[in-house]
Formats: sequence, C-alpha cells, structure tokens
Amino acid sequence: MNDVYVILLVLFPILLFLGLPIYAALGITGLAVSYLTDAPLIFATQNVLNGLDKFALLAIPSFILAGNIMQKGGITEDIISIFRHAFGHIPGSLGIVTIFSCMFFAAISGSGPGTVAAIGAIMIPSMIKAGYSPEYAASVSATGGTLGVMIPPSNPLIIYGIIANVSIADLFAAGMLPGLFTAFLLAGVAYVLAIRSGAVIEIDHSIERQSIWCLIWKAKFALFLPIFILGGIYSGIFTPVEASVCAVVYALVVSVVVYRQLTLPGLRAAFENAVRLGGALMIIVACSTLFATVITLERIPQDVVESFSGITESATLILLLICLMLIIIGTFMETISAIIILAPILVPLVVSYGIDPVHFGIILIVTIEIAFLTPPLGVNLFVASQIANIKFERVAVAILPYVATLIMVMLIVIFFPQLSLWLPETLRSLR
Repeated sequence: MNDVYVILLVLFPILLFLGLPIYAALGITGLAVSYLTDAPLIFATQNVLNGLDKFALLAIPSFILAGNIMQKGGITEDIISIFRHAFGHIPGSLGIVTIFSCMFFAAISGSGPGTVAAIGAIMIPSMIKAGYSPEYAASVSATGGTLGVMIPPSNPLIIYGIIANVSIADLFAAGMLPGLFTAFLLAGVAYVLAIRSGAVIEIDHSIERQSIWCLIWKAKFALFLPIFILGGIYSGIFTPVEASVCAVVYALVVSVVVYRQLTLPGLRAAFENAVRLGGALMIIVACSTLFATVITLERIPQDVVESFSGITESATLILLLICLMLIIIGTFMETISAIIILAPILVPLVVSYGIDPVHFGIILIVTIEIAFLTPPLGVNLFVASQIANIKFERVAVAILPYVATLIMVMLIVIFFPQLSLWLPETLRSLR
C-alpha cells in the first residue's frame, strides 16, 4: 500500500472521527495528497474553483428557495388539504396523507430533510392530536421525506449527473416511476401500521366526494408548478437550471399575488434558509472536487475496477455489494458528500460491467433514501424527532418497517432496470 492510500484510508476517517466538518476533512486530505505528490499549490486552488464552475449547480439553491417560498407562502397547506380530503374517509388516513404530501412537495423542493421539515411541521402535530403515537407520526414523516431525493427535481440527482457526466433530464425522468412506486408502497405500509397500532383514529365523515374538486381548483396554481417545471425540462423548453429559476419566480408570484400570505419576514427567512443550505452544499462540492481529482489522478477508480473484476463477473452481484457498502457508509456520512466521494470511483466500475449510469444513479438514490433513515446520522430522523419532541432512538425503532420496504424497492430497481430506464428511453425517442 503506497502513501496515498495510507492518507486516504487513515487520515480522512480520523478527521471525520475527530468531528471536523466534511468539507474540511475532504479539503485537508486533498491538500495532503497534493503535497505528497509534489503538485503545486495552484493545483489545489484551481480544482476547488473548478468544482464550483459548473452551470448545473445553480439549480440546487434555486429549487431549495422555491420550496421555501411555497412553505412560507401557505401553498403547502393547500397541497395537504387535497390529500386529506382524498383519503380522509380511510382509517389511518393521516399516514397516507403525509406520504403523498411529501411526494408532491418533493417535486418542488428537491431536498429530503427540507420535505420532512415542511410537511412534518404540519402533519406530525395533526397526527398526534388525532390519536397516533408520536413514534408513528415522526417515522412516517421521516420516511415521506426520503421521496425528496427520488422525485424530480432532486438535488442529489443533480450532483450525481454532474459527476457522472449523465444527462440530468434523463436522471429526473428515470426517478419518476421508482419514486411513484416507492410512494405507493410506503403509503401502504403506513396504512397497515396505523391499523395494527390500535390507535383510536377519528374519521371525518363530513367529507363530501365533490369537495375535493373545489380544493383542487383552489390549489390549481400549486398543482401546476411541478407540471410546469418537469414538463418544461422534458419538452426541451428550458434546462434544469432555467427551470429552477422559473420555479422561484412562479412560487414568488403565486405566493404574493394569489395566496397573499408571503410576508417580508417570511421571504427573508426563505432566502436565508436557501443561502444557508445552498452555501453548505457548495462548500462541500468545492472541497470534494479536489478530493475526487486526486483519487482519479492516482488511478484509484481503475484499481477498484480491477479488484472487483477479480471477485465476480456478475453485474447484479456487483450492484448488491455496492449497495451494501453504500448503506453502511450512509449511516455515518452525509448524502451529498457520499455521492461526491464515491461516484467518481463507482461509476467507472459499474460502466465496466455494462450497467447504464442512469440506472445506477437511481440505485444510488434509493440506497441514499435508506441512509436518510439509518442512525447514527439519519438526518430525516433528527428532523422528525425534533418536531415530534421525542427521543431519536424511539423514532429509529419505529422506522424499521419503512427501511425494510426501501430495501425491497432497492432490490426491485436492481433486478428490473426498465423500471427506471423505460421513461427516459421513451422520452428520448419522442424528441
């Protein structure tokens, strides 16, 4: 083992263990390898700047801002009301409502924790008040938030598309069917768990079938936004970056002119949150670019390909091994960081086995969904437990049935690649 491998396998984990922010650990490790290989200092600075010199990255803060504006502008409540009226006559309906509300909000925000915060802040107190246990309310909200990284537009898919040099529009299309499939499965699990819990849940029998159409008409501007964004991208009218900016303008106009609930303090809070989250992601991307460049120049991806080639020739087995590794890594590493660090290594590996990088991107995202729910990191668990005001450990136990469901989805996507590839292939043929 040469000195570079020692730095990557020893220094980097030690820095993380000491509690350094992920961007600092990535940057220090990259600088150490650069120094060891006698690279000039300008090599490091150029790579950090080049990491941010990617036009597609502009979409991330814009989609975050659009989701924040919708939340502050009162649009989220209308979305939830539609699903409450659609499923309100079903026992255990609030769990189903939470999942589908998260699914819809995910089509705007592109963020998993952001989806939990937006929908969970409304649904968790409502579920507890209706007789659901705090553990159930928090677990179903945390699970629904995982759809934020699968349903397009998705910030992790944008990052993966940039790193893997894959069409972001194709990735968005590829995530649509698996995302919908996952939402329906999770809603089914939420329903079964609500019924089995034995909670006394009041059903609103006053709901009239035709009232949902009134709600749909009332929320027509909110419902049109995902159609506007995704339809524009898939039809080629605008790029994902242009779509993100259009989403901000659309959400701003609807919140101010139609709903008239967006205040100046609310708008300021939306911008502050978008800047904070977007800025944190940009720092990670910048530092991880140096890290990724170093491991590429040291031919580490090629070494990994050669090592795995000696283990098996089965593409399916390779995917299963990779997913197992990703689940383990995801328990202690932030999502975007894991993608940035591992994608440059894993994409050449899966391509060498004839696996479509678009298909692998969706497998990667499904695995990340599982990581969102697995301690000790489990970002969605932390957000949901704070809203429900219960201990993290209690939510971690209640989340297990949903984790098992996501593992099943991961296996289905692996063994049935057309679930993710059919839609992008169809859309490409229509262009």
